[in-house]
Amino acid sequence: GVVFGVFAGVNYWFPKFAGYRLNERLGKYAFWCWMVGFLAAFMPLYVLGIMGATRRTDNYAAENGWQGLFVIAGIGVAIIGLGVALMVLQLIVSFFQRKKLRDSTGDPWDGRTLEWSTASIPPFYNFAVIPEINSRDAFWETKQSKAKKVIIYEDIVLPKNTGAGLMIASAAGVVGFAIIWHIWWLVILGMIVGTLILVIRLSNDETEYVLRAEEVEKLEKIRTKKQKVRHA
Repeated sequence: GVVFGVFAGVNYWFPKFAGYRLNERLGKYAFWCWMVGFLAAFMPLYVLGIMGATRRTDNYAAENGWQGLFVIAGIGVAIIGLGVALMVLQLIVSFFQRKKLRDSTGDPWDGRTLEWSTASIPPFYNFAVIPEINSRDAFWETKQSKAKKVIIYEDIVLPKNTGAGLMIASAAGVVGFAIIWHIWWLVILGMIVGTLILVIRLSNDETEYVLRAEEVEKLEKIRTKKQKVRHA
C-alpha cells in the first residue's frame, strides 16, 4: 500500500518539481504490470501462509502441494520486475521527450491545491503574493471565479543559501556510523565538527535577504510571458 502510494505521488507531483510530465503510455504499462504482478506474487503467498508455509525457507518438497503456488508467485515477481523496468524506461523516455511533455501552465491536472498555482518548476521565492486562504480549496474557487484580482507585490524576505545543514547532517551520519562500529575517535571528531558548524551557523546574523517588490513584479512578468509563449 505504501509503495503504490509513493508511485502515485511521484507521478502526480513529478511535473511540479521537474517541469515536465512523465510519459503516460509507459506509465500505464508499468501500472498494469505492477498490479497484475502484485496479485500474482502475493495472493499465492497468503494462501501458502494459511497452509503452513513459513517465510525465508529456500526449498519445499514438491509432494506437499505447495510447489504450484510458489511457481505462480515467481511468475508474479517476474511481472513486477517488468513493471520496474518500464518505470525506469519511462523516466528515460520522458527526459528525452521533456520539451514535448513540458508543463507550461503550472497546473497540468487542473488541481485544487495551492502548489498548482505556481509555475513548474516553482520560482525560488515560491509565491509572488502570499495566497489568501478562506476555504478548503481556495485555489479551485479562484479558478472558478470570473472576477479579476488586483495583484499588489510586496518585498519578500528570503533565506540565504547555505551548506551548513548538509554538513551538519554529514557529521551526524559519521557519528552514527562510528558509534555502530565503536570507532570512538571518529565519534568525537564527528561531534566536534558538527558542533563547530552549528555554532558558526547560529552565530551568523545575516542569514536573510530582501527581494524587492519591483524585482518580484519584473520576474513574474518574464515568467508569465514565457508561459504564454510555451502554451501557444
